[in-house]
Amino acid sequence: MSSVFADPPITPKAEATRARLLEVAAEVFVERGYAAVSLRDIAVAAGVTKGAIYGHFRSKGQLLVEVIRTQLAERDSRFDAQAAFERPIEVFFQFINPDSRHLRLLQIDAAAAARHDPDVAAGMAEIFSARNAWILDTLRRLDAPEVLLYVINALSAGVGVQEAHSRPAPNPELWSKTVARMFGVTESARRSP
Repeated sequence: MSSVFADPPITPKAEATRARLLEVAAEVFVERGYAAVSLRDIAVAAGVTKGAIYGHFRSKGQLLVEVIRTQLAERDSRFDAQAAFERPIEVFFQFINPDSRHLRLLQIDAAAAARHDPDVAAGMAEIFSARNAWILDTLRRLDAPEVLLYVINALSAGVGVQEAHSRPAPNPELWSKTVARMFGVTESARRSP
């Protein structure tokens, strides 16, 4: 699937600059909130000109989308589908995993921004279309994978909203046990082999 955005420059220097911009933008967006940040703020924080940002991203909206796309790809590359089927309790922990908190907050900002920013709306639609296809493919062995996909997306978004309101996540073990009970995961399936 081709992206709604142009391909980034491919020289080693351009790749390094792009990576730095994504890293800095993620930090600034999480710290101050997407709506409160300008491209000039990101340029200053990254030590580049605003024009340098435009050499890689056509808008602040595209930059947010690419930050999220990059972070999702990094997180998803560590997902082990077989382990998830063998130990589903570990999947439930991923919804509140502190390592993904910034990503969840960025997604909340993107959801709000998408209402008025066509770059964010198009980019996030593209990301979630591909992501949903990947999740459905992973869940293909289960009954009603579309329903489970909906629940996964709702849980993830809900946790992000809770975090955006500064509500701390519950104890991970209690969270996992409670969610496992809600979904009828047996005690034997929760134990590691």
